[in-house]
Amino acid sequence: MGNVNVALRKLVDHGKVGMGITRYINIVANLVFNLSPNNANFGSSIQEADRKLIALFELLSHRLDQIEYGVHGVSNSLRNIATGLQDLVRWEITVNQMEEYTKSINTFYHRFLLYQKIKDEIEDHTLLDFANSIVSHDPHSVMASMVHLYTMTAPEAAQRANLRLFSNLQFPTNINDPKDVYNIEDTTSSRAFYNLLKSVVKWQDMPSSQPSLFTMLHDALQISDVCQLHQSPQQLMNGLHQLVAVAQARGYIMLEFAWMILRVHNEGNFTAEHEVSEQLYLQYSDDILREAKRVIADESRGFYRCDPSEHIEGETYVQLTELLQGYVENEVDMSTDGSCSQNCAYYQHAKSEGCYIHEIQYCGKRRRCMGTLHDCQYNHAYSGICHSRKLYRRYESIKYGNGILLGSSEPCSGSVIKVNSWWRFWYHCSYCFCLCDDGSSPTTDRYISLVPALSDTRNNMVVTGVQFTKQRKVVHIQVQQGQALPQGLVNMSTVDWVDVEPVNLISQSYEDGRHYKKLSYEERSIDLDRLTAPENHVVTGVRFRMLGTHVNLEIRITPVNYTTGKLQPYKSYWISNDNTPAMSRNSRLELVTLYPHDPTTFRTPSQEDSRPDTFIRFGPTDRRKDAAQLTVPFFDAQTVAPFPSTWFSGIELFHKGQAGSGGFLGLKVITYDLSRHMEVTDHDQIDVNFNNLHRK
Repeated sequence: MGNVNVALRKLVDHGKVGMGITRYINIVANLVFNLSPNNANFGSSIQEADRKLIALFELLSHRLDQIEYGVHGVSNSLRNIATGLQDLVRWEITVNQMEEYTKSINTFYHRFLLYQKIKDEIEDHTLLDFANSIVSHDPHSVMASMVHLYTMTAPEAAQRANLRLFSNLQFPTNINDPKDVYNIEDTTSSRAFYNLLKSVVKWQDMPSSQPSLFTMLHDALQISDVCQLHQSPQQLMNGLHQLVAVAQARGYIMLEFAWMILRVHNEGNFTAEHEVSEQLYLQYSDDILREAKRVIADESRGFYRCDPSEHIEGETYVQLTELLQGYVENEVDMSTDGSCSQNCAYYQHAKSEGCYIHEIQYCGKRRRCMGTLHDCQYNHAYSGICHSRKLYRRYESIKYGNGILLGSSEPCSGSVIKVNSWWRFWYHCSYCFCLCDDGSSPTTDRYISLVPALSDTRNNMVVTGVQFTKQRKVVHIQVQQGQALPQGLVNMSTVDWVDVEPVNLISQSYEDGRHYKKLSYEERSIDLDRLTAPENHVVTGVRFRMLGTHVNLEIRITPVNYTTGKLQPYKSYWISNDNTPAMSRNSRLELVTLYPHDPTTFRTPSQEDSRPDTFIRFGPTDRRKDAAQLTVPFFDAQTVAPFPSTWFSGIELFHKGQAGSGGFLGLKVITYDLSRHMEVTDHDQIDVNFNNLHRK
């Protein structure tokens, strides 16, 4: 049993399911087929041999079920790809066919699992009946479904297999009499194996007019709505391979179990049947693996969230407020000497110096800007200002006497105040429209946390999800963690979100530039980067830092052993992109959004429009569209956590938007590249002589 357990742990993994299972089967087969020739009655040579066989296969079934658990939900994702797309009807039909074949195998397999549970009570004739059903050559049999899955997933290889693998297949001259064929008494299993192989050749020779299942999935992903997926395209492609591989493996172990049960009950020797079944399965699994790896290697590993059907602040997005906000100020109040000798354009960088005759002037009737004023401009002498009821907005709209409208054209739901410029002596005291940068405002949220968000590497936890969240005016990155298991899997029972460390803005224990960043007109840039770990490393932490005046992304990575899933926490380190706009070569470029508006007002979904190694400035919405009242871009606060959970090898901060939108900053995770661990093995031709098949 020690060798059995070692085989289960080390051989049956995601990258080499076929090889691992056949090695395990061979360990069990040695107990069945390699006894002394003097043991003519094998059934009596080992007490309760069939029950012990069931127990050994029960261990293998449990391991296969663990692999299947790692691709939970793949079938639904495969179906969702075609939702609402007429061009993907063929893909939907193909998925239906695939599910028919896997269902046929799984139906038998569920009976097999039931027999494993009641192995001490099950009758011998029930096991024999099950075995004969498994080796049947019926078009809906296990072997038929295995072959059809093979031809769907690797059609070119299936065509070559008939020429290569069966070129030496020797059929006897008289195939009508089973006694002549097998030189044994007429038995159901004798006829079954001959007819089974004959059917295999026929099934594999069926021409396929369509590409492989993996190529079809790749093509479908190019035109489908990836927002329907709950995982990265490569993760889904790998899930498809695992779905097929598990179905093939289940079919194979049932075939082998059937031959062994028939052998145990003295229905024949079945050594050749065992060997041929093994070679067929190895060829199938490796051809399927080779085709999957060819497509998977180039598939995107990025996973992010598209716009939701409904934007809800605090749930699907969070925003900064009043970083730079439209503000009406008379030039007399920006002048250090209280004069009106300049014009609005003169005040590109100023501040409110006071409130001239506050009892009667507009400045005494609204909340003042106590910070700096920027980019002032003149529109007209007369205006009607609609004040907003929302705390983080000053105005809903401003309508000037010359017809210029800043903001919404909807009827004002708040109070409207008439504001008129005036003359003092020969100077015109104009009302200007400026941008207010007031860091002391009680309603401004302009802070970004620089505190790391980490997984618990001491307990072998890796990052399995990320999201933006805002707490106490501060925007944080929050991480989800889960315990790493072998071969890219995660213990789903351990997956949970890690609480963010609150930042106390009024405490002296938290410093600007160290624990958080307070944005301002001069310092409001954030870098857009894609950070990817080297091979054999996974993400175990995320944080922002300051790179000059820019907020910059960093990720913590930790070495991992793919086979065992064990981390090396003491070797963790942070990586980042240190490029800046000041670099003499390949300097970081700015992403500029033109005439940006509130991104939640658009009916069409945002699209990714940034590339790595760039940056974007937080700024106000457009003056004409929104009276410059909001700070954009917003942060997409949806959870970015693929299901099922998996390892990450990178994280990207990107921008998504559309023409005229301020857009959103989003997080994208880069799932671990499993294609590097897909091991393909070439096998020799199968040389089968029917005259050497099992004898009683």
